[in-house]
Amino acid sequence: MLVRRDPERYVLLFQDEATFYRQPTQASLWARQGRQQPHLRWSHKSNTRTRVVGYLDAVRGRVYSEQTSSVTVTRLIRSLRQLSQWYPTAETIFLVWDNWPVHHHPRVLEALRQQPRVEILWLPTYAPWLNPIEKLWRCVKQWVTHAHPWCDDFLEYRRNVQDQLDAFAEDSPALLSYVGLSI
Repeated sequence: MLVRRDPERYVLLFQDEATFYRQPTQASLWARQGRQQPHLRWSHKSNTRTRVVGYLDAVRGRVYSEQTSSVTVTRLIRSLRQLSQWYPTAETIFLVWDNWPVHHHPRVLEALRQQPRVEILWLPTYAPWLNPIEKLWRCVKQWVTHAHPWCDDFLEYRRNVQDQLDAFAEDSPALLSYVGLSI
């Protein structure tokens, strides 16, 4: 594969957005028979959410992410402009994208035309299993949002989500293995 042979010249990124909600998830609190299930405290506040725009480097296992209240066209364009900063020596940056309507917005497509080194590889419609970053979202949700204690402190909750994502800010062979991209 081209990107594995020369990762300085060619980069492969999987991109996606994810939503993380304030209230803790409670599914799969399985235990042996007779064990008292933990009672999760839910906040009386609304189920506020935080959105994350993320990029997963398919060779290094590095994650670039940004938290926001919503993923707008402007915020997506801003994150796309960072690609050149992250990979200044790359000849081609292959960006794997799903068919979320915002990805097809005229302003987003124009921003991409202004970055000739970025080449989009479109995923088929409704095929999240083809995007390994979906597995990253799953593990962050399992480690942070499942049965978490920060439902009344949304800033602390957001910090914990970001801390988990920041754990993959450097090369991570373990993450590549988890998402199925290791050789």
